[in-house]
Amino acid sequence: MRFMSALCAFALITPVPAICQTSALDPARIDAGSRVRIASPIFAGKKQVATVVSVTSDTLVLRQGASTAYLSVAKSDITGLEVSRGTHTRKGRGALLGLLIGAGTGAAIGAATYKKPKPCDGFACFGEMFGPSSRSFNTGMGASIGGLLGTAVGALVGMSARDSWVPATAGAK
Repeated sequence: MRFMSALCAFALITPVPAICQTSALDPARIDAGSRVRIASPIFAGKKQVATVVSVTSDTLVLRQGASTAYLSVAKSDITGLEVSRGTHTRKGRGALLGLLIGAGTGAAIGAATYKKPKPCDGFACFGEMFGPSSRSFNTGMGASIGGLLGTAVGALVGMSARDSWVPATAGAK
């Protein structure tokens, strides 16, 4: 019985140290096929996005966009170099900003377009105070409709993919 318990414990403990032995990939490593954003005097001071074709000890060979022409850049001419870690979207952030802007705009429009109802008396005034002709109802409906439209527009705008750039380390090859 002890042997079986010890065997089960050993089987469960072994994977943990094995996982710890793996090394994470260096996101700033420059290899052939890496997408880079490079700054150099040959680009007139502007950063250019390109794909690395090959890397040597003193030269970086690049291909820009869908072009088939290669461009060699000496490492001594490079003033800034960043490597793409992939793309990400900002749907949540866009939706939240759209909600806030849309709700604020809708509430302002609802409050601005309010028209005072006719005078009333008795129980009929209850419906006028909280019903569809009240100022708070107009403001609330404007905020709700504007917030929903703003959320939809913000999420759509946030769906556009953006690159995540990390600076290349000095020892990157």
